[in-house]
Amino acid sequence: MKEANLNHDLIALFKDYGAVAHKLPDPNQAVVLNASKRPFDGFARFPSPVNDFWFEAKLIKNKIQAFATSRVETHQIDNLKKIKSNGGLAAVILGFWESRKDYWFMVFDIDFIDKLRGASIKKKELLALCEKKYSISLRKEGLKCFKPEWLIEKMITALPGE
Repeated sequence: MKEANLNHDLIALFKDYGAVAHKLPDPNQAVVLNASKRPFDGFARFPSPVNDFWFEAKLIKNKIQAFATSRVETHQIDNLKKIKSNGGLAAVILGFWESRKDYWFMVFDIDFIDKLRGASIKKKELLALCEKKYSISLRKEGLKCFKPEWLIEKMITALPGE
């Protein structure tokens, strides 16, 4: 499982639920060295109430562990914050994949990620968010009950106890 697989699965999920969704293509290495980098991973335009949703996706695989917010690059945070300031929903999607066990994600508000810039979200904090039902399943049985509104309702803006 790679981050590209997570992006593919998210875009497919969003399309299944009425969105026009696209993954921004990754530039080849020569372009990355000589030009600006890709601003974020993708976007989806859902019917109301979600409307426009822009995201950067990161993947943790094999077992749940702390997430270093430094994995989200400064230009990605800045671009997503600009989108949010113009009325779009902007988030970092943190996917979790455990082979033959589980596959799910959480949605973190871009302002929250910016506030934590350089810090980590601890494993115990991620587990507490799971207990509070902030995770969204990407397993087959979970896909049948997905609701686009969850991208708003389950968006994480603070850690438990804050």
